[in-house]
Amino acid sequence: MSTVIIEHSAVTGSDRLGVILRDHGHRLQVIRPDIGDPIPADLDGIDAIVSCGGPQSPVEKLEWIDAEMDLLRQAHEAALPVLGLCLGCELLARALGGTVDQLDGVEAGWHEVALLPAGREDPLFAGMPWWSTQLHWHRYHVAELPPGARVLAKSERTPVQAWSLGMRTYAIQFHPETYADTVAAWADDEPNTLKEIGLTADQLREQTRKQDPEATRLATRLFERVALLLMPLDRRYAGIAKGLHH
Repeated sequence: MSTVIIEHSAVTGSDRLGVILRDHGHRLQVIRPDIGDPIPADLDGIDAIVSCGGPQSPVEKLEWIDAEMDLLRQAHEAALPVLGLCLGCELLARALGGTVDQLDGVEAGWHEVALLPAGREDPLFAGMPWWSTQLHWHRYHVAELPPGARVLAKSERTPVQAWSLGMRTYAIQFHPETYADTVAAWADDEPNTLKEIGLTADQLREQTRKQDPEATRLATRLFERVALLLMPLDRRYAGIAKGLHH
């Protein structure tokens, strides 16, 4: 059994999240549908799914996008753990009956994210700062949540920065998974995005250098909880029971 990680480009991978999942004993299966890797048709051999960010629009008419949304829907309906990041957040919302729309421009760079009351009490985010500075890089956002979902966090420009549905399906619009080198690669890859937000690549790198220590600390704490969330229930409870006996 494996945790399937769906990556959508060479520069938008699982990064820090993938490393923490591996270090916590997850067996990772990375899929790149943008270069022809097939999306699994069913959940055989799958423990959990992570859908990462990517440069694609969440409403592009691509065959693999429909296949990915179908897999995400199957996983949620089977009560498997599912996590969407940025593009993955948007695709997951669409898959479960929500809608996405374009922002007025782009939200990119380092901006504040605020946890809402539901987020402050949520097992994934509980104990995190109520306000934190996070990396953003998106033109689309979740306009309507899937039925029954709840908003966990917001930013000034994006009302839905994190959401959940049920106990094991989560989505995050911002980018806690990124390393400083990831941000630099995005700056080089999308110079027009930097022009839109009035920054040079060097200015973004300097901002990232200043923000990275705290962002790393918060992301590590968050993803250690994600590693527990994505763990099969039998292994999770076995680990908790083992801890109680020591």
